Amino acid sequence: MDKKYTTQRLKDYALWYYFRYYPSNNRLLQKLKEKGSEQDSETVFQEIKHLLQEDQIIASKIDNYIFRNKNYRYIRQKMREKLFPIEKVESYLEKYLESWESILDEGFLRRKIEILINKGKSRYHIFQKLWETKWDREVLDWLLEEYFPDWESENILREYEKLKNKYSRDKIIQKLIVKWFRYDEIKWIVI
Repeated sequence: MDKKYTTQRLKDYALWYYFRYYPSNNRLLQKLKEKGSEQDSETVFQEIKHLLQEDQIIASKIDNYIFRNKNYRYIRQKMREKLFPIEKVESYLEKYLESWESILDEGFLRRKIEILINKGKSRYHIFQKLWETKWDREVLDWLLEEYFPDWESENILREYEKLKNKYSRDKIIQKLIVKWFRYDEIKWIVI
């Protein structure tokens, strides 16, 4: 068992950890309890509490995630993992939801769509993977219309050509359905 930190060493650790990682108050307290006794951890936390600016840290981290083109699901998950209070996270995200715009950049969405097309993913799969808000949906519908003017025919044909020498017709149909292509479109190409 590790030796517990003294109160002064615990305080030094708390300040180092806070200014190194800018954690949530809950994460900081959790780390203090790992290094020191319960009572010392609570005491140190109360002593430095006036320095902690959790609201500003939440805003900064969320803005950084949005700058890096992360979607709402990802942001919520990461903030929850870092033990930030979910009500504060939701409150800050509300300003983006009220803006009536997608937080995802069009260029970012184009790159993601191209990557997924190159991996042989269906239009429906791409839509489900990238869509999160109704504003994302509008941008995605428009972009997917551009990438799939004939809906899925080219994409299904390309995947069919890759598989036709390896598998039977039934197996090819199964593989295409697993990739979320629609059966009524597959049958026009394969059958």
